Amino acid sequence: MKVLFISAWYPNSVQPLKGIFVKKHAAAIKAAGNDIQVVAITISYSSKTFERKIYSEVDENGILTHHIEINSRFYKWIHLNLFFQYRAISKYVEKEVIPTFKPELIHSNVLYPAGILGYKISKRYNLPHVITEHWSKVDKFMSQSLFSYIGKKAYNNAKSVTVVSDFLKKSISKHITNTSSIKIVPNVINQKVFTFQPKVSGNSIVFTCVAHWTNPKRPDLIFNALNEISKESNKSIKLNVVGEGILLEKLKPLKWNFEINYLGNLIPENLAKTLQQSNYFLHASEIETFSIVIAEALASGTPVLASNVGAIPELINSSNGVVVQNDIQSWVDGLKKIITMNDFNLKKISEACEKFSLANIGNDFTKIYSE
Repeated sequence: MKVLFISAWYPNSVQPLKGIFVKKHAAAIKAAGNDIQVVAITISYSSKTFERKIYSEVDENGILTHHIEINSRFYKWIHLNLFFQYRAISKYVEKEVIPTFKPELIHSNVLYPAGILGYKISKRYNLPHVITEHWSKVDKFMSQSLFSYIGKKAYNNAKSVTVVSDFLKKSISKHITNTSSIKIVPNVINQKVFTFQPKVSGNSIVFTCVAHWTNPKRPDLIFNALNEISKESNKSIKLNVVGEGILLEKLKPLKWNFEINYLGNLIPENLAKTLQQSNYFLHASEIETFSIVIAEALASGTPVLASNVGAIPELINSSNGVVVQNDIQSWVDGLKKIITMNDFNLKKISEACEKFSLANIGNDFTKIYSE
């Protein structure tokens, strides 16, 4: 199948990690034998009034990727100008993609703006359209945006809408008449990097947490709960903190009763090693539509304690971890519970994550395309 893959959440020269999970979906589609090209239209903050960068590259997965980058101090206004974005992408697709590639299907990612842009392009060329949704704010968009009417058209004219979790499926179902068109296709985990390694026992309990530490993450729950159990534990408590963000900066100056290693941002190989050397993974958040970091921890054979919100309970059960409510006492109780659970089969925890592999996700999309 020749697939034109459209996204506004995609790595670019200004934000190299933006939408990396979307790029992994593209890699999975390619790995399954489909012929895919990507058009990424991204809008980023810049000190400049306006800058447009248009270029193409073949990425590390062998995918020809067309970048339309718009950088401006007025990026928020440009993001709201759907008509400007459509003119930019439709003109490029007409001149640079259609004449040589001739796609059989449009696959766009996230309703606004790419899902709507993909819908209009699919209508123009009379091609079937698939939308993949990652966005937790679809309800807000549908109730407040001037473009909600065309958003509903995009959803309801798509041959299929895929979501990364059952939680997100339930969230968008109210906006789609034919709910049978909604399919669950999870995010991709790199099974070659995040692999099982036996844990080494010692005199300390090692925890790791990973996030971009801004809302809706809750590092305060992790720090305060660990502070409480460190007073009672007969083993030393160590916490590896991966990532950066304003919420973390508020906690760093405070005094804590446990050892903290601030590791900053890590490349996947170093993150995998950190997870493999940890006894438990902690994730506190107010909302999650999937949580790649939890899946990566599980793929590494590391049990998880996490917030009972969003899609997290779909990933965690009694065989691989514990979910708790978002208050300090629940987190303290959860920590006490998980460190006394001695029946975790760490290898089986890792093996259960095979469903998130590049091959399986690629096959899921290919089946949807065929249908």
